[in-house]
Amino acid sequence: MSQLLNEKDVDSLACGALFLGSGGGGDPSIIQIMAKQEIRDRGPVRLLSPFELQDEDWGVTISMMGSQTIGYEKFLSGQEFTTALRILENEKQITAKVIVPFEIGGINAITPILAASLTNLPLVDCDGMGRAFPELQMTTFHAFGVQASPFILCADNGQCVRILHESTLEVEKMARNALPGMGGAVAAASFPMQAKALQEAVIPHTFLLCKRLGEGILAAGADVHRVFLHLSRVLQNSIYGKPFKLIEGKIVDVQRYLKDGMLRGETIVEGTGYHHSEQIEVQFFNEYLLAKQGERVITTVPDILCILDADTGLPVMIDELELQMKVWVVAIPCPILVRHPKMLDVVGPWNFGLMDQYVPVEQLISEEGNGIHRAASWD
Repeated sequence: MSQLLNEKDVDSLACGALFLGSGGGGDPSIIQIMAKQEIRDRGPVRLLSPFELQDEDWGVTISMMGSQTIGYEKFLSGQEFTTALRILENEKQITAKVIVPFEIGGINAITPILAASLTNLPLVDCDGMGRAFPELQMTTFHAFGVQASPFILCADNGQCVRILHESTLEVEKMARNALPGMGGAVAAASFPMQAKALQEAVIPHTFLLCKRLGEGILAAGADVHRVFLHLSRVLQNSIYGKPFKLIEGKIVDVQRYLKDGMLRGETIVEGTGYHHSEQIEVQFFNEYLLAKQGERVITTVPDILCILDADTGLPVMIDELELQMKVWVVAIPCPILVRHPKMLDVVGPWNFGLMDQYVPVEQLISEEGNGIHRAASWD
């Protein structure tokens, strides 16, 4: 049954999307303001279940691609999203009936709301990642057979690029190569699909879950204990799973560096209080990817890692990590569909140069069998 998204819902979604972004995905604050203004001017955005669509209905993903830093220095007007959609429709000779979200983590959880408002199209309650990942092929769309092409990029100066290739991996490479000449941050339209393919290839109802997550977190105020309790209540009976508190402590080391345009590195959290004798290392590559105690891995991608500011309860983005910051490190099981072998082929830890196998976080922590498990229950 369809629902309407208003300005308050945008705030809730933006908040929830920070938790599902695993430290990356971009800060949605500016596009959040833009989406709220469009809703104020044009009215609420209609949110549909994937299973409300007619078989012949076409959906298109709308997203931002490129450097978020550049995007904030020279932000898109919003019309680039409409232009990208119209070019794709013309190239494919289709008419889009709905906007499909690309990812539910970070900025691209809000981008499709803005696009839906600008185009007066409904938004589908779903996404293709269940979190944030850095590349096009790291989607359920690709994993379950939907082609990214035609892939349309539109810059703020009116420049648009069409990428036509049957391989999503090649589309990803060609799009990354095009970005510098387009200013580094662009609007993108991609993955055209009809309802039957959409229903088989998406993670359903992540938007309403993300909204519910954000609503409770905003109501919790700056209290990390209440935030974690709300996370547990919302996620434990969802397509995700009950989160685990891995450690409470302070950041004692941060190493960040750029490689191939991606932010890589690691941070070390030294435990305090109940966790005073513990230390956890978190490795990242645009998003937090792996946590380990000594040589023992306790969480790995595609499961979600959050570093929460102990003073506010809100997620700390990778570029916000600071020495001596008081934090909680929290792990959230990813949706079951993201653990499907076809999806693990593109998002398993080996794709990031980490472990050569994936073990779910709840199994890793059960194998650990002591402090983490008790701490998760105690909190």
